[in-house]
Amino acid sequence: MEEDNEILGYAGKLFRQIQPGKREPDTVSWDERLPLDRVVVRYGEVKLPSGMRGKLTPGDWRPLIASSTIYNQSLYRGQRRGFIVRLVLPLGVGEVPLIFALLQIFHMRSEQATIELILVIAGWILFASAVLSLYIHWLWRGLFYAADRRAAEIVGTATILESLRKSRDAISTLAVPRKRFSLLPGMNHRVQKLEKLLKP
Repeated sequence: MEEDNEILGYAGKLFRQIQPGKREPDTVSWDERLPLDRVVVRYGEVKLPSGMRGKLTPGDWRPLIASSTIYNQSLYRGQRRGFIVRLVLPLGVGEVPLIFALLQIFHMRSEQATIELILVIAGWILFASAVLSLYIHWLWRGLFYAADRRAAEIVGTATILESLRKSRDAISTLAVPRKRFSLLPGMNHRVQKLEKLLKP
């Protein structure tokens, strides 16, 4: 409880600085389903991975909580700003050849037309899936790196780097399945991005 209260104190101060006037976190929970490299701050709760309990001090959690708070705050804004240009526009342009192909097929009355219709629809689904995947990849990763940079301005670049490195090292000692693919950046990528800020 003492550790949780200290973490909650850090979270409250950060929240007042990052999101003044918004509801501050009043609960700390340790979630066994949360990936070891994730921290979630929303809906009045600081959610931490139970597998990392005792691996970091409350002070080590502070920069990670700052980054998570900024990330969740900017996610909705990023969705609104980038949605039209990076998702709606490409899909809209992609509909032009789709509609043209469908009109041509509908004028045909044969089994060949049915096959072509299936191929056109399948191609459109693949195209839309690729665009959506690229959009999500750009949005989530880009906002995560931006949140780390903003958190570095608040707590100091060296401080957040130290927390990320400690977290990365602690995770490396735990026997956990390695994720083949993730839309969110891992600790190594986050450390590498921030290390560039320290280079002249």
